[in-house]
Amino acid sequence: MRLRKKIAVVGVTAALVAGVALVAPAQAASKDLVVGITLDIDKLDPQGATSFATVRALGLVYGSLVEVGPKLDVRPGLASSWRFNDAGTRLTLHIRKNVKFQDGTPFTPADVKASIERILDPATKAAARANIATIKSVTVAGWDVILDLTIPNVAILAALDGVNMAMLSAKDIKAGTIGKTVNGTGPFKFISWEPGQSVKLAKNATYWQKAPQLDTVTFRIIPSESSILSALNAGSVQFSVITDPLIAKQVGSNLTKYSTPSLAYMALQLNAKKAPLDNVNVRLAIQCAISRQEVVKTAQSGEGTVIGPITSPAYRSDINDRPCPTADIAKAKKYLDAAGYPNGLTIKSMVAPSQFATASAVAQSLKAQLAKAGITLDLELVDDSTFVSRWLAADFATAIANNGGRIDPDTMYTRYFTSTGNLNKVAGYSSPTLDALFAKGKSSGNVTTRKLAYKLISEELESNAVWVWLFSPYEYRVASKNLVGFVPLATGSLLELRKADLK
Repeated sequence: MRLRKKIAVVGVTAALVAGVALVAPAQAASKDLVVGITLDIDKLDPQGATSFATVRALGLVYGSLVEVGPKLDVRPGLASSWRFNDAGTRLTLHIRKNVKFQDGTPFTPADVKASIERILDPATKAAARANIATIKSVTVAGWDVILDLTIPNVAILAALDGVNMAMLSAKDIKAGTIGKTVNGTGPFKFISWEPGQSVKLAKNATYWQKAPQLDTVTFRIIPSESSILSALNAGSVQFSVITDPLIAKQVGSNLTKYSTPSLAYMALQLNAKKAPLDNVNVRLAIQCAISRQEVVKTAQSGEGTVIGPITSPAYRSDINDRPCPTADIAKAKKYLDAAGYPNGLTIKSMVAPSQFATASAVAQSLKAQLAKAGITLDLELVDDSTFVSRWLAADFATAIANNGGRIDPDTMYTRYFTSTGNLNKVAGYSSPTLDALFAKGKSSGNVTTRKLAYKLISEELESNAVWVWLFSPYEYRVASKNLVGFVPLATGSLLELRKADLK
């Protein structure tokens, strides 16, 4: 053994002296993508997911009937095609064949029926229930699934997109294992979740589209975006969604940065069912004391777009169509006088600094501005999980919230601002007028009619200062240079990682 070692050493030395380069065999590039995130997921049931971290991670594991593409177009997903009847009261979906769940069982129309009926069941507390509440029956005919609707509903197609409309296994639903185990049809399989540390996914080799190039995607929880940027620069992380514009400005040429306008929006939610916010003049005073432009300037470093209630591009609200398009302190004080608070008042506001990178900065900007009108914003700082649970229970007076937007106003707000909406408790406001307008907006196939309905909806929300809509942020996806093929989506979804590769 010693003799062989000596011979080997002599051989290497001789080769080096002779100028022969000894090169190790080339290693293939790692196909293991590490995604840095600041927040952990909070559940495994996609139909009840509201946290951005959960939605993004489970969005790679579960599939929906349709998908929203980079151009905000509705594309086939687990439904390969569809058709409405002439009256708009029936939608027939042709279900894609040869799709399998993670456990290897085939995906069938029976799974679609069971998944939709689970969402419609109030006991599920599904986030998308109000969006599809016009479905009165689900029928299977061969590989077709027929949705009969209570009224014409052109918006129902867009409502079928997303994690909250995930298609589940009928077998799993019957067994009661949803939320305990993960079994999707998406491009990646769920491997493990170590709370507070990581979520690991592996490629689904039987994915109905082309199997992903990436072998694994691991979401690693890192406390701050500055630390994530350091990890990106060091190469220990290859991808992240950055929300802090100051951090985004520090991204160097060694990384790839995608700047994407978002459909999501930041708002100061006002709970109109809690005194003194049940007084419309108090809400109007708050609205008129706030300069959205100032919030964007001070809290977002100018990176963001001032918005009204509706961010859907085809139906976007006019930001000047509100009682106070710009801050008007004198008008705010008049509203306070009319409300019976000539000396001002104090209102609590729930904020989770960890929920969004600039959440604290937004809170401080709002606090400073409202103080000028005699309104003291008493900030309640909570962690993300506490925020979500209290938010869902409407256990707040006001809340600084970062909410997701949609390409259709109906799927964006029906669940919030209709009397039967499953998140109406959170919204704190509804009216017969809004109910009628939402019904009109979803039932008409005429774009002009729909635009008018949503314009009137926006006007009622603004004139009653239901919430104070602030801005839509930019989202920055930052990646190592060797990540190729990724396309950012304005919806916030990371689904296009299914086409990405590490070279």
